Amino acid sequence: MSTLEQFVAERIAGLVPVLAGRIEDIAALAALIEAEALPQHDVFAFTCPLGFDSRGGDSATGAHTQMIEDSVGVVFGVKARGDAKAKKALPTIGELKKGIVNAVAGWGPDGTADVFYVRRGRLLSAAKGLVLYQIDFSLLDQLRIT
Repeated sequence: MSTLEQFVAERIAGLVPVLAGRIEDIAALAALIEAEALPQHDVFAFTCPLGFDSRGGDSATGAHTQMIEDSVGVVFGVKARGDAKAKKALPTIGELKKGIVNAVAGWGPDGTADVFYVRRGRLLSAAKGLVLYQIDFSLLDQLRIT
C-alpha cells in the first residue's frame, strides 16, 4: 500500500514535468544533509510525513468514527550555481511553488473522504547558492472502527 507521501510525489511528478524523476522521500534528504552533500539535480523535491491531528469523533456501541487531518510536506529546491545570494533561483522557486500547489490542492487519492488543502508555505533557506522552500498540505479523512 502506498503512503500519502508517495501519492503526493506521484501526483506532482505527473503534473510538474520538471520534477518528474526528481522527487524522493525525506530519508534521501536526511542522507544528503548527513553527508554534507547537495542533491544531484538542479531542481528537486522531497516529500515528508508531518503527522496528523484529530478533528473530533464519536463512539457508540460497536463503532467509533473520528476525523483525522493528515499532513504531508513537500520540500523543494533549486541550485543556483555561481549565485551566492541565490537571486537567480527565485523565479524558478515561484514557478515550482505554483505548479506544486496546483497539482496537489483540491485533489485527493482514491478512497479518501476529502481532498488536500494548502496549509502553509515557507522559505527554509537561501544560502550558498541553494534555495529550499516547503509547502505543507493536509487531508481530512475519516477513521472508522467497528
